[in-house]
Formats: sequence, C-alpha cells, structure tokens
Amino acid sequence: MKPSITAGWSRLTTALIISVGFATPMQAQALTPEQLQMIQYREDTGASQRIDLSGKLRMLSQRIPAAACNYTAGIESATSNTVMNAAIAEFDAIMHALEFGDETLGVIGVEERRKTIVGLGKLRELWEPMRDTANQIGTGGGTAETVATLAEQSADVLKMAQRMVSEISGQYSDPTALLQSDAITIDIAGRQRMLTQRMSKNVCLIASGMTVVAAIEELNDAAQMFDISLGALRSGMDDAGIVPPPTADISAGLAIVLADWGTIQPIVARAAAGEVLDDEQRSIMFNGANTMTGHMNTVVGMYSDASKMEL
Repeated sequence: MKPSITAGWSRLTTALIISVGFATPMQAQALTPEQLQMIQYREDTGASQRIDLSGKLRMLSQRIPAAACNYTAGIESATSNTVMNAAIAEFDAIMHALEFGDETLGVIGVEERRKTIVGLGKLRELWEPMRDTANQIGTGGGTAETVATLAEQSADVLKMAQRMVSEISGQYSDPTALLQSDAITIDIAGRQRMLTQRMSKNVCLIASGMTVVAAIEELNDAAQMFDISLGALRSGMDDAGIVPPPTADISAGLAIVLADWGTIQPIVARAAAGEVLDDEQRSIMFNGANTMTGHMNTVVGMYSDASKMEL
C-alpha cells in the first residue's frame, strides 16, 4: 500500500508545492530591522488563523459525507448524525469568518482582497447545495443515492476549498505577517485532517458498496499521502520547505497522531483490499478517524501558535 521512498518523496514534494500555490518552496526569509519594527505595530489580522481555517474547510468537506454515509448505514447513528450537523455549522461559521471576520475565531477584520472574496463566493455556490443534501440526510432522508450525491458534491467543494487555501496562504504569508515556511507547514499539517476524513468517507463508501472502484483508488491515494506527509512533519523536509517540529509539544502531538494512525491503518488496508468489514471495524474506523482528526487539529493549532513572532 505504501509507495517506494523515492517515488513517495518526489510525489509529496510536488503536491506540497501545488497545495500552497508557490512556484518553488522557500525557506523562512530574513527580516530587516525595519520589517521587525513594523511587525511590532502591525495590526494582527489573524494570518495563521486564516490559513488554518481555510484548510479546515477541506476537512469538513470530507467529514460531512463520511458522517452522512455512516449515519445512513446505521454505524454509530447518534454520533455520526451529531458529527455531521456540527460539521455543517462549523463550515458555515468559517465561511463567514473568512469573509467578514470573527474575533472569536482569531480572524480580525473583513476580507478586502477582491480575488479572495470572489473565490469565497464561488465556494459558497458549491457549498449550499451540498449543505442542503446533508441536511436532507440528517433529517432521515438518506438513501444510497443521496449519499452518492453528497459524495459527488463534496468533491467539487473540496477542489474549490483547495484553491482557497492556496490563495489565502499566498496572500497571508508575507514576512510581516507569517513566514512562508510556516505557511507551508501549517497548510500541510492542516491537510492531514482532510486526508483523515477522506479515508473515513471512502472506507464507508466501500463497505456500503457505493462507487467501490473509485473509492478504493481515492482511499489508497489519501492513505499514502497521509503516511508520507506525517513522516515529513515528524522529521522535516527541506526541499518542500517543511521544518522539523519547532517545539517539544508539537513533536509529542505528532507522536499521538502516529499512534492513532496505527489503530486505523489496518482497517484502511483491509477496505482498500476489498475485504468485507463488520460493523465493529466500521465503528472503529469512524471513531478512530474522528479522534485522529481532533489530535491533528490540536497539532495545527500548536503550529499556528508557534508561527507567531514574539518580539
């Protein structure tokens, strides 16, 4: 299931560069005394939070169909429905924060860049019909067809959310707000949350007999990228601009995620091999993926905090 080391790192390097919208990876830039002085008085617009939150939209686009699929299949019904509804509400809250600001989420002030505003508008156009489908499932109207529709809608939402991460990362990774190397690392760490839920979604689709061939391919891709990216975050990857964990807490947090991965990886492998999963294994996958997402979210928060310059 794992790619060769050489092929894996080559693929990861390309994917990392594309994901944050830079032509080449860049190391942290040295700041002049004038820039350092500017940072002390610059209004904090929540640069790292904006990147973190835009990345979280990717995860939520996959968490919603993962929860909806499990709810419709009767797997952890009460929990899966609650998770889906919470994810819908969080998606709405983040969209509002990125456009209009929300100090409770660390985003200060309205978005002023026209290209970003237009992109958020396009994302909202894709999100609203997906939200309607998810709400239909959540009120007991879920069928194999509606789950398949939701999964299809989520693919378009994910693509647009990926574009917004690139736009927002490039926009807010200037030397007086956030170093480019920090922006890359926050983005990659944030993407791990999405990959976790992408695996959860596809394991459920496969186990439910829906779009099996495409779901197996997507599951394999997500699992390989998660595994490779976790290694890059734990050890650093100079060519892609990823530094080793800057704090002991981040290193410890990544170790917890690695342990989480060890719990669900065998189930992912069985699903990808076409083996039949029982309800217990499906529950372990759903709950384990949500636990790993939570732990990864904590790590992303620590990366965001570590990126803030204390002068």
